[in-house]
Amino acid sequence: MAGRGAMVSGRAKGVTRTIKVTTERLKDLLALEAELGEILPTSFIVRRMRMIAENQGEVTLYGVAEEAETANIRTFLARQGVPYTLVETERPSQVPSHVDWERDALPVLIIGNETLCKPTIREVAEAIGISADIEDGQTYDVAVLGAGPAGLAAAVYATSEGLSVIVIEALVPGGQAGTSSRIENYLGFPTGISGQGLAGRAYLQATKFGAEIAVARQVERVKCGEVYSLRLDGGDMIKARAVIIATGAVYREPPIENLEAFTGGGVHYGASYLEAQLCKQKDIAIVGGGNSAGQATIFLAGFARQVKMLIRGKSLASSMSSYLIERIERSPNIEVLSNSEVKRANGGRKLQSLTVFNNRKQTTQDIDFAHLFVFIGAVPATDFLPDQVKLDEKGFVLTGDQLDKNCLDSYGWKEERRPFHLETTCPGLLAVGDVRSGSIKRVASAVGEGSVCVQYVHRILGNA
Repeated sequence: MAGRGAMVSGRAKGVTRTIKVTTERLKDLLALEAELGEILPTSFIVRRMRMIAENQGEVTLYGVAEEAETANIRTFLARQGVPYTLVETERPSQVPSHVDWERDALPVLIIGNETLCKPTIREVAEAIGISADIEDGQTYDVAVLGAGPAGLAAAVYATSEGLSVIVIEALVPGGQAGTSSRIENYLGFPTGISGQGLAGRAYLQATKFGAEIAVARQVERVKCGEVYSLRLDGGDMIKARAVIIATGAVYREPPIENLEAFTGGGVHYGASYLEAQLCKQKDIAIVGGGNSAGQATIFLAGFARQVKMLIRGKSLASSMSSYLIERIERSPNIEVLSNSEVKRANGGRKLQSLTVFNNRKQTTQDIDFAHLFVFIGAVPATDFLPDQVKLDEKGFVLTGDQLDKNCLDSYGWKEERRPFHLETTCPGLLAVGDVRSGSIKRVASAVGEGSVCVQYVHRILGNA
């Protein structure tokens, strides 16, 4: 990359600065990062330099910003730290003449000299070069399933201790934590850090030590054995001597009629800076009464004209931390609608209103909203696991002391030892983070489990 350059701009406190990107100027960019905070994270710098080196410096997206397919691509690019230009259009005259344009082909993504029409997220990841190439049949010491805080922590510690590691992430590194606008109680960040910022740093740290991270890839099947076989979407097969399940949980979809029609294009399950930009001077709704909902409400209130929290109960006191409740009560453009349940999402190509039922008054009304944010808890992502893995009644993975002798016998446990603390009913298959039954649903706890489990991996592999 030496000698190759391009221009990267960053804005901080109303001042625009531009620095030429070369390997020799990386220290200058790191200094700029310190000045700009999370506007220019280190992972952004590295990706930008790699894209420039591969003649992929320009990324342009054509489409309607608030339509689901365009919004999903925008979210993916933003969470990966990939700079892009959005040209919002429905007209063929706005799309370059060399593109075989049809209305049904939007969104169109142009990366350097490559054009993608209605691309999947996997196609976008591969075109940008941010997903590891998987060699069919390759064997790793450890396969980590999921790149949230727990999975990335496991990857960092495993690779730093000499193990070969592949991380398979179905969506975007960061997991649910990556969608958080600000994490304020994570040790070492007294002013808070966004989930995306934390994930970007962990992603870079893992790749620095040599972890391969395959983004937008799904694990379809895990076959237990002395060496585990994993089948991925597209038919690829890889093998691993140990497997760490860190798939976390996925946001629960509420029983709201017509909701799916607006998912990604008006209905959201996370509140990052990108979604906030879509909400400028608009009326928005938030469903949920927990801390995640409270953090999102406070963050989005800085952009939206009005934010209404819709909760089923009488108040927030039973489900939200007091410091968040106090901030919500002090915010002039936040209103809490208690005893409220959303029954239907209404609109054409975009969300226009919600049908809201008051469970105390037994009345129904339509309220105009441009966006709906859903934070009502999550369900474990364990559908791909084999029957040999014992789950609890809610679908979370049982490990260690949660497994008694009768359970182990019935699930065919053949080892003389008992399962390690984070080990499942399959020897060599461990579970960490939110996917594990009884885990503390906090970022710090997930990171702790991800790092601790590596000592068990060494013992399983006979390295200790």
